[in-house]
Amino acid sequence: MRLIGFSRTAATAVAAAVVASATGVTGGPASAAGQDDTTRVPCSSTALTTAIVAASPGETLSLSSACTYHLTSPFSSGEGLPQIADRLTILGNGATVVRDGNGTAAFRIFHVTSGGNLRLEDLAVRGGNTTGDGGGILVDSGGKLTLVGVDVTDNTATGSGGGVAVPTGATAVVRRGWIAFNNATNGGGLYTGGTLSVDDSEFTRNHARNVGGALARVSGNAYVHASLVRRNTSAVGGGGVVNGGGGTLEFGDSKIANNTTSGTTGGGIQNLSNLRLEKTEVSGNVVGGTAGAGGGIHNSTTTAVLVLSGSEILRNSANGNGASRAGGIYNNAGSVTLDHSHVRDNASTVAPGGVYTTNQFTVTSSSVTRNIPTNCAGSPVVVTGCTN
Repeated sequence: MRLIGFSRTAATAVAAAVVASATGVTGGPASAAGQDDTTRVPCSSTALTTAIVAASPGETLSLSSACTYHLTSPFSSGEGLPQIADRLTILGNGATVVRDGNGTAAFRIFHVTSGGNLRLEDLAVRGGNTTGDGGGILVDSGGKLTLVGVDVTDNTATGSGGGVAVPTGATAVVRRGWIAFNNATNGGGLYTGGTLSVDDSEFTRNHARNVGGALARVSGNAYVHASLVRRNTSAVGGGGVVNGGGGTLEFGDSKIANNTTSGTTGGGIQNLSNLRLEKTEVSGNVVGGTAGAGGGIHNSTTTAVLVLSGSEILRNSANGNGASRAGGIYNNAGSVTLDHSHVRDNASTVAPGGVYTTNQFTVTSSSVTRNIPTNCAGSPVVVTGCTN
């Protein structure tokens, strides 16, 4: 776990002392008028469960520094902790909340229901295992989740969102997060159909048994800024990211690198919708299946709109058997714009190594160069300005 220090200015209500005598949850001095209450939670899973149940809307729970809260049994069916139905802040202070052991019943860690608003800071959420969506954290439609300096690791879902699931109508904000080693059918790290904002975060070593090793977006809008998506895997497509449904996904000042799919569509990204890359690098990704296409990006169907602005598609490969092509970008009937962007040093088993497209790109001050076995030769349409 990466420990991130935060400056805390918080106090507790006078009533916290009463709660402490009944529950074992220790309170501090009374808070000033108008301030949220803060309740200190001893290093005990029972104390944490009790504190969540007893929390008033808007309350803050402050966990014991560097404590591991071991959840050895579910609070209720499929739920490690009480569901969050109101506004609650939990200050982790470097603590971990973990589902404890392989012999422990399957359950997710946190569940935010409609109308709930959960903020987690400086905390690790680990080991959740659920039948359905959101192995670590599930946010229902109408709920909101904010993660600041939170590690979401080693969680599993039989459905979507091994680490976090944000379905249609839900909202999530991730700041300085680390989402790693999670596993799901779609969206190994995070699945979203709602509204998502990610900043200064990393998705690494997550796995999707179908598509979207790190991230799967199926509707709503998502913006990812100054973040790293690397070393994620999938079995079918979108080793790093799959983008589909309505709405838009945008990456800014980010890097999508060294992701792999053993399937056939997009080592780095599989795009079926609206995708914009602004000052973003897609590099070192691999599509490894037989006749795989789009080592960096696979853009397909008439609904796929891909815009690259000030971005680089570098050193990706389509290296599977058979007619594996387009180490850089594969486009089948979608729309692609290259604006001050470059596709170079990509490779594939058969030509073209750089760009394969069924229709012309919109090209402004961009280039396709140094790809092998060819830049564009072998494509049904040769991108404007591309030579070999």
